[in-house]
Amino acid sequence: MKSFKLFVLILILPILSFGQVTELEVREMIQNAGEQQLVVESSRMMQERFFFLSEIIVDKLLTIKPESANYNYRKGFLILDGRQDFIGAMPYLEKAIVNTDKNYDLYSAKEESAAIDALYHLGRCHHLNENYDKAKEYYNLFIEESSKKSELIKEAQLRITQLDVLKYNMAHPKTAIVKNIGTAVNTDKPEYSPVVSLDGTSLYFTSRREWADKSSNNFRDPLLNDFPEDIFVSYQDFKGEWTAPTKLDFCDNELNEATIAVSSDERQIYVYQDLTGGGDIYYSDFDDNKFEELQKLRHKDVNTSFWETHCTLTPDGQNMYFVSDRPGGFGGRDIYRIVKLPNGEWSEAQNMGPEINTEFDEESPYIAINNKTLYFSSKGPKSMGGFDIFVAYRDDLNNWSSPINLGYPINSPGDDVFYTTTVDGLRGYLSSFRKGGFGEKDIYEIQNDYLGNRAISTLKGAIVNIDGSPCSAEDDFKVKIECLTCDANTDNVSLPRIKNCKYFSVLRRCEDYRITYYADGEEVQTELISTLCSSENEELKSKYIHGKYSLIVTTAEENTLEYMAGVEIDFLDPKDGSNLLSYTTGENGKIESDYIAEKNAGDNFKVDVKISKKGYLTQTYNVDVTLNSSGTLQLDYLLQKSDIGALIKINPIFFDLDKSNIRADAAIELDKIVKIMNENPEIVIELGSHTDCRASKSYNKSLSGRRAVSSAKYISKRISNPKRIFGKGFGESQLVNDCGCEGNVKSDCSEEEHQANRRTEFKIVKNS
Repeated sequence: MKSFKLFVLILILPILSFGQVTELEVREMIQNAGEQQLVVESSRMMQERFFFLSEIIVDKLLTIKPESANYNYRKGFLILDGRQDFIGAMPYLEKAIVNTDKNYDLYSAKEESAAIDALYHLGRCHHLNENYDKAKEYYNLFIEESSKKSELIKEAQLRITQLDVLKYNMAHPKTAIVKNIGTAVNTDKPEYSPVVSLDGTSLYFTSRREWADKSSNNFRDPLLNDFPEDIFVSYQDFKGEWTAPTKLDFCDNELNEATIAVSSDERQIYVYQDLTGGGDIYYSDFDDNKFEELQKLRHKDVNTSFWETHCTLTPDGQNMYFVSDRPGGFGGRDIYRIVKLPNGEWSEAQNMGPEINTEFDEESPYIAINNKTLYFSSKGPKSMGGFDIFVAYRDDLNNWSSPINLGYPINSPGDDVFYTTTVDGLRGYLSSFRKGGFGEKDIYEIQNDYLGNRAISTLKGAIVNIDGSPCSAEDDFKVKIECLTCDANTDNVSLPRIKNCKYFSVLRRCEDYRITYYADGEEVQTELISTLCSSENEELKSKYIHGKYSLIVTTAEENTLEYMAGVEIDFLDPKDGSNLLSYTTGENGKIESDYIAEKNAGDNFKVDVKISKKGYLTQTYNVDVTLNSSGTLQLDYLLQKSDIGALIKINPIFFDLDKSNIRADAAIELDKIVKIMNENPEIVIELGSHTDCRASKSYNKSLSGRRAVSSAKYISKRISNPKRIFGKGFGESQLVNDCGCEGNVKSDCSEEEHQANRRTEFKIVKNS
């Protein structure tokens, strides 16, 4: 397809200096030139593919003869082939086909007709606009009326075949969502060749946008007046939106650089550049937080005197697939493969064979991380028009399946190229020239539910500053991932790129790994992990928390919530109660300690905290926490006043009918009182025991006394100075409900209601 040939030429040709004539000279020339001179100059520039300058002249010719089929043909062709604007080209080509002549004279001002080729180009417009019937009509008209020697007949016949493919696929669409990724990345200028990182958070792409300082303006492409190609990267924010792109450091305002591929760890980027006239593959390594200057790829048998336009590398670095138009292929550009040999050298290039390559062009191979799924573009008879994305699968015997067209709506009648995917294969990106775009070529996101990779182990890691501050380029963090069980002939160590303190890595299946974190050159954390051996997908996670933990304890009065100074805080060993360290709160009611400064995330912190102040209950609290990414462990406590007569906030204990022994549930409550009295040796407690109404008053008085004695005896055995606890019995004189039953009164209360009255309560009677 000539339009894509032009696209690829634009992508790879160096910026030329059109020494014969400049835009200013053309605009000055058309002011005084006659019609014949204008026709000659526009024709010469069209044939030399200087479409921008030619269109300036054609616009002048249309002011002379607006209805000329000849001049409208020129204009429509230039819009379609030069700017890929099939909608804008249509009205001009429709005027052109009214008067066509197979003997069309391109260089004569007397020529009123258009070339028969106008029918073919109008067919292309309708083809790109997904108008099947009209496109086929004009392709057939062109074949019928054109010279049988026309080179475009074969193209028209191919496109008719592609129309049938388009019709079928549009009638049987795939369950995929195609979304233009929007103006954060796409502009009214061409954006193409997207390469998404495996974790889906980075998007590298090529754009022909103006530099902010306008320093690239003098180096526009003389063919189309486009700005030079540069490589940008955009990152996803926490909402999943693409952020404003950043131009990579090695981009030169005078040269074209186009994205090809990025290594799985994003530490190496592959770039197309043409400095020799043939077009070659270059690379740049990521170091010192930036990509270094471009270096020519020296792999054996890749870069030649012919045209090498694209490459993709398997995540393990053992295979490279690339595109070349060298002799000996199946036609046009073919896909080749090289393999890293056991001695570390690269093999000779091997053509992928007729199962993948055709007599037409193949482009932009991308190998998925499973090393068994190959995506590429082809513009042969199985395409819907121009380049389409195909997928082929490799079996265990190294045989590739017949390529499958990814179908509609992933593919369109225009050129769909440069497909790359995230690690799971369910989200991909491609560049496409289709209806509804912002510019000549835009980048689109593809979401699908049927192209997923299986049996993949991935590692998502993060580095978190414990104080909550964001990571910056100045932070000296490094991660080393070592495969402990991998074959000795493979690369067992990787250093993933850290972006925004996150990193991503693809791991081999059924292997053991060691992850080591470094901060400021020092090893700070090591972790061992193993990958699954099963057929399940697996996502492993790792985190290093950088910084020191701090401990804060605050104290406040329970009723007023005012911070309290002078509170004694003792940290006790929960095993034996021994004192570990002590503090006293200041005016702000808090203490800050570095007691846990050397602990790491995931460590357990277990301690008893004793809080005491004269006039308040002394209380001990158990602390048992696992430290996380929050850099501060804060403990907040409220102090309770212990005034005489204040009831201790503890549940009463209960007794069985006609019993005074301490039940198991009552012992739990009494143990709480024991703890409070041991922590507060100045407290004196009176207890009161009660019965329900059943039995006589005198008997119940005696029974409640026995209950008071057993309750006080339980506590006195467990505290210092047993005289601080005493009690008395009240019989049935203080019922908590209407469950009386003396004399002729018969109670209809339930057993649960009577149980509420069989109790012992406690209150402080002295706190000196």
